[in-house]
Amino acid sequence: MKEKRTKGKKSNGVVDRQYRRMELSSKFWNKIDPANRFRHWYLGAASITRSIFRVVAAKQTVIILLAILIILYILAAFYTGRGEFVIRLDRPMANEGFLLSETQDFSDMLVTLRNDAVEDATNITITDIAKDVMDVDGEHNGANYVAYTFYLKNKTLEEHDYHYELTVQSTSKNVDTASWIMVFKNGKQQIYAQENPNGYAECIYSKWQFPFIEYAEDPDAMQSVVTDASKAHVTQEMIDYNEFYEIEGLYELKAIPWEAKDLVCRGSRQNMQVNEVDKYTVVIWLEGNDPQCQNDIIGGHLELSMKFFY
Repeated sequence: MKEKRTKGKKSNGVVDRQYRRMELSSKFWNKIDPANRFRHWYLGAASITRSIFRVVAAKQTVIILLAILIILYILAAFYTGRGEFVIRLDRPMANEGFLLSETQDFSDMLVTLRNDAVEDATNITITDIAKDVMDVDGEHNGANYVAYTFYLKNKTLEEHDYHYELTVQSTSKNVDTASWIMVFKNGKQQIYAQENPNGYAECIYSKWQFPFIEYAEDPDAMQSVVTDASKAHVTQEMIDYNEFYEIEGLYELKAIPWEAKDLVCRGSRQNMQVNEVDKYTVVIWLEGNDPQCQNDIIGGHLELSMKFFY
């Protein structure tokens, strides 16, 4: 029994040594075998490449999604659609705390407001506009005119001056030449229209006093009684268009000429205190008594934008 156990141990030791030699030999040859080395290198490189491309693809996906979101934001911010009227704060004013709202209590605090278009509007005259047009908040378009009342509030921590511009974003068929725009600011109004082809301020005439004169910034400059047709720059075209037999004695409403072709007006506000609120109403219509209001403008459109900035 002892002899057998001794032989068994020697036999197992030999097998173990042989197995270790084979294992070491295999590892050695595997290391210097070109095919195996190439296989290991290829698998390692492929794994690293897949990892890199996964990282790059993930980054590209994030960048593409961010780009899409930025484009959509820009389109949402600047697209107005046909005939709309848009009011916006520029970024510095919005960032510092200025707010817009359709209501005086600022239940909706925004940095951009939008008024829908009036479809298929026809020409009217200023007497067709509702007398309480500046007393109704938000969008309150009439049958053939745009009317919008909004509020601007200084919610910053200090007093500020600001400026505003009312500009034409888009127009067609010369609709702008017959468009009249009345802007109320804190209860005082001014009326704007493009100059007539002769370079004079556009005017309309009536046998009776015009509405909204009591709210005019400068009533005497806006409305007067014609005593001399030539001094009032009343052309024969105006007389024929309005079918006047006698011009003297009529009331004349004189619009303020636009600042430029695409700039209706600009203005400023000085020393606006913290938590102070300014109220604006903008009314837009095609003035039927304007000689430029011809059939050629039918089917045209007008888009306006009012921007507030420092």
